[in-house]
Amino acid sequence: MEFGVLGGLSVEDSDGRHLPTAPKQRQLLGLLLLHAGEVMPVRTCVTEIWGERPPPSAATTLQTYVMHLRRLLARMPSIGSRGAAHNRLRRTGQGYLIAVRPEELDLLRFEQLVEQAGRAADDATVARLLRRALALWERPVLADVRTGPVLQPAVTHWEGRRLEVHVAYLDARLRLGRYRDVLAELAVLTRRHPTHESLHARYMTALYQTGRAADALDVASRLSGRLARDLGVAPGPVIGRLQSAIRHGVVAPFPPVLPSLPGRRRA
Repeated sequence: MEFGVLGGLSVEDSDGRHLPTAPKQRQLLGLLLLHAGEVMPVRTCVTEIWGERPPPSAATTLQTYVMHLRRLLARMPSIGSRGAAHNRLRRTGQGYLIAVRPEELDLLRFEQLVEQAGRAADDATVARLLRRALALWERPVLADVRTGPVLQPAVTHWEGRRLEVHVAYLDARLRLGRYRDVLAELAVLTRRHPTHESLHARYMTALYQTGRAADALDVASRLSGRLARDLGVAPGPVIGRLQSAIRHGVVAPFPPVLPSLPGRRRA
């Protein structure tokens, strides 16, 4: 059995996909899976689905949604009974909890791989593990699920987490001297995040190390213009020092601009 939130919502078993079709049930399942193993209070679930002014029947309707999700789980061969489905989707105290094993949920597999990379002794292993972690992401988190006031910040958090890990992956490859190999990824990431200074610093370094000093300085110029136009600020000292080093031809092989690998974080 596999659950997925890194992209579209997915629930798959040996006999195929098992997904609720009702938007609010999908929203509830996405919320529970994004916080798998944690109790989500009834009030939090209600707020996610109906906002700050839920109908009087919200708590009762939520129970109905949970019942439908349990029926869906009970039809899966790897669960196979109502009792087992209740054990998976539990009412605990003042809320609900969905229990999954780490290997069953792509988000937990992602975090396991990142933690393994954090313990790795060499950059080649770090890069290999983080590449596997990033390969689990197909699209933005819960891309096909409507998000409310609880889910939206969580989705934003995990998208930030994805970027952190992607940067750590690029750092490992840069430390291995794979400057040319990361140019395309850094070009895409700096376009996607036009005011992200550390990404631009990495892009400038890779360009310089592949003999493209003028292009590296152009990247700094575009960043400066975007920061001034959008935020009314100038680049920080890292960009300034890197510009100066490029002009003088003294850029060293890639040093980490930020701590290389972020620790585990939950939304």
